[in-house]
Amino acid sequence: MKREEEQQKNGSWGWVYGITAGACVAAMQIGMGMFQMEQDYAVILGAAQGLLVCSLTVICGSIMEWLLKPLPARDQEPASVLGPARARLREYETAFRNLAQSFSGLSAKKAAESGNGEQGEKHVRPENGAAVLDAPAKLNLLWNTKLEENREAMAVQLNEMAQIMTDTVEHAWDTHSDEEMEAHLRKKLKSMGLSVYSVLVYCEEHRRQEVYLTMSTRRRRCVAVKDIAATLTKLMKKSMMPARDSRAFVGSEKVTVLFVERTNFQVLYGVEKAVKGEERISGDNFSLRYCREGQFIGALSDGMGSGIKAYRESELVIDLLEQFLEAGFSKETAVRMINSALILRSEGQVFSTIDIASLDLYTGVCEFLKVGASTTFIRRENWVETISSTSLPAGVFHRLEPDCTGKKLYDGDMVIMVTDGVMDALPAAHQESLMKDIIMEHDTGNPAELAAYILGRVRQYREKEPSDDMTVLVMGLVKY
Repeated sequence: MKREEEQQKNGSWGWVYGITAGACVAAMQIGMGMFQMEQDYAVILGAAQGLLVCSLTVICGSIMEWLLKPLPARDQEPASVLGPARARLREYETAFRNLAQSFSGLSAKKAAESGNGEQGEKHVRPENGAAVLDAPAKLNLLWNTKLEENREAMAVQLNEMAQIMTDTVEHAWDTHSDEEMEAHLRKKLKSMGLSVYSVLVYCEEHRRQEVYLTMSTRRRRCVAVKDIAATLTKLMKKSMMPARDSRAFVGSEKVTVLFVERTNFQVLYGVEKAVKGEERISGDNFSLRYCREGQFIGALSDGMGSGIKAYRESELVIDLLEQFLEAGFSKETAVRMINSALILRSEGQVFSTIDIASLDLYTGVCEFLKVGASTTFIRRENWVETISSTSLPAGVFHRLEPDCTGKKLYDGDMVIMVTDGVMDALPAAHQESLMKDIIMEHDTGNPAELAAYILGRVRQYREKEPSDDMTVLVMGLVKY
């Protein structure tokens, strides 16, 4: 009874927080809008954004309250407990999608009203008879266009949030534990002088096994983590290894260590860069990182123009991409969220290319995702394959259509990613064929050496300093 009263009290506070946040946002937006647009328009826009913030605050508060609830006891029937919880998350997903549809509907309705209202706008007719909008009408048209773009971007954001909730609930309920394996592991680890507090063996559908061990040693001794991994390999009949960045030894302090199945490949990489003309900093940025066990991602972003401004734009894209991927979002979701974030920026339009190569170190499959990016090359044993893109850069249009391709890589294959400054330095009529020849000229298995050689050979085609920033990123796949 007491717990129910506390839940009701927390729920009422959630509404108070939501109304307060919404009112603050509405007041701020209305105050700023008074100086930039018509008063009635500013009030409507501020009220709409305040209502959105209030709704999101209450919904997110309810989600966090549910997530922080203690789990039911194990002896309870799973179906009776998980069913309502899963249904609740489905309801939240539906609410976000309906909210996104309402924003899209507002945009369509506003566009229709704008089309009808243009008949009443003042026009100036020059001698040739063509109608031209006067200054107030132009300003009103610009504001309407920007508002519609913002609504569409917000609708995309809400749809992505709904999809994230769907992926989260599927991930949570598709994961199950192997109790029989847990019992065997507990007995074997105790014989090694380890005090085992918790053994969790997870095997997700269509994925590999993961083992979480919470343990410490007895009698102030240390046990190497690689020895524990060898024991797991014998018991599970699968090659196991500690997760990346795990500790090397287990001591008397209680720790939790994650063990995963050993990958079949490892990655070697190298990067080489050149700065445009007299610029002091490159407008290109890149990222090389392990996102989750068995996944290695290389990314390139080319900011609009050159110098510090282009650097900050591409840096923003790479920072957001790393944060989204670190949080567990898919590449497609991360790119769409970045695109809508660039569109919603108030400082003006920001354009940046996004080039992603995601390597699965278990299977050797590489997934390429390109948004306005330059051609990528794959060096095989005795030939070179190309992957091109025809999409627009991020930040141009709210509905992003990235080019996605998957390729199977083998031991010794290399992926060469370049920015458009590298390709533009070559003669326009033979860019791809010349780049293929340059890649095959240098027979090396070292990605860093190949990157340096490619950039050096390309710069030979330019007598002067580079006319644009150049970046060459090479990743090589090596079998264990």
